[in-house]
Amino acid sequence: MDKHTYRKILQLLIIGAVFALLVVYFPVALQVVSKLMQLLTPLLLGVVIAYLVDIPARKLETRFLKRIKKPMVGRVLATLISLFLFLLIITGVLVLLLPQLGVAIKQFGTNLPVLYQESVQSLEQLMSRRPELAQGFAFLETYATAAIEQVKASSPKIADYTISLLGGAVSGVATSLIALIFSLYLLFGKHRLVGQLSYLSDRFIPEQYNRKLMAVLSVANTTFSKFFTGQFLEAVILGTLCTLGMLLFRFPYALTVGSVVGMTALIPLVGAYLGGAIGFVLIFGQSLRLALFFLLFLVILQQLEGNIIYPRVVGGSVGLPGVWVFASVLLGAGLFGIPGVLFGVPLAATVYQLLKQQKEAS
Repeated sequence: MDKHTYRKILQLLIIGAVFALLVVYFPVALQVVSKLMQLLTPLLLGVVIAYLVDIPARKLETRFLKRIKKPMVGRVLATLISLFLFLLIITGVLVLLLPQLGVAIKQFGTNLPVLYQESVQSLEQLMSRRPELAQGFAFLETYATAAIEQVKASSPKIADYTISLLGGAVSGVATSLIALIFSLYLLFGKHRLVGQLSYLSDRFIPEQYNRKLMAVLSVANTTFSKFFTGQFLEAVILGTLCTLGMLLFRFPYALTVGSVVGMTALIPLVGAYLGGAIGFVLIFGQSLRLALFFLLFLVILQQLEGNIIYPRVVGGSVGLPGVWVFASVLLGAGLFGIPGVLFGVPLAATVYQLLKQQKEAS
């Protein structure tokens, strides 16, 4: 047996052993990976922010280099402008949302007793016309009364729930700040970081494997950049369609809700529904019927966008078939939550492109 064959057999044995261990201890491995993903969430969000800011920054840098002789000055200026626009968009959405959300919550508390009385009266009128439904509503009323009693019994725990909610909000703000700071390090130090990593790989990784690693990273970088570009374009399209549709059907808070839906649509497929929940709370302060019609409108719009626009814009930008876009989002969300949703599609697209190149080379 020659040396090359011996190495091949050894590699196959190691891969088989690792695969067997993963199969046997899959729940443990999944818990370890999930915990690691939670710890890395601020850094991963920082990478997402850096990619979103770097997309227009690269185009601005190309234009500035035609007029500015110093590359460093053009690079820093382009990054600062792109970062300012990114923060301006987020701040603008929050300025539009928060005051109206406070007013909507107050209206929600004011209108809730009126809505309850109207619902009771409507049910009483319905049961007077349809006596056969009285028994069913009495059955439901029993469960509703029991649920209310349970809520009253657990009222001392409301303070604990409030503290937990505030803790989650503080944790979210801290995570966002860490992600923003990490993205700044990536944006302003990306060339030096790439140079350092390239030096380490050239120094400590054999040339054969280093070439393969650089090829994989090149494909991943191109795929991730195209994905976030397509995702941003898709979010703009969805936010615009939502705003125009709400104006057409005369829903209130059209600009605010459309902006929120567009911003949350950066999370693939499910993000728009998060924005829709905020829109429901805003509109419910004026009318429950309008809020329900808004949910129906958003579901129809999201289905059209998710089945027609999203696979073409995002799936086409990364060269991934539409069915794999849906599969990667669902699998990533089920395994790793929001980080899995954000990175599921570009990771699947990277693997798809590598397999495609391997097939073409063979």
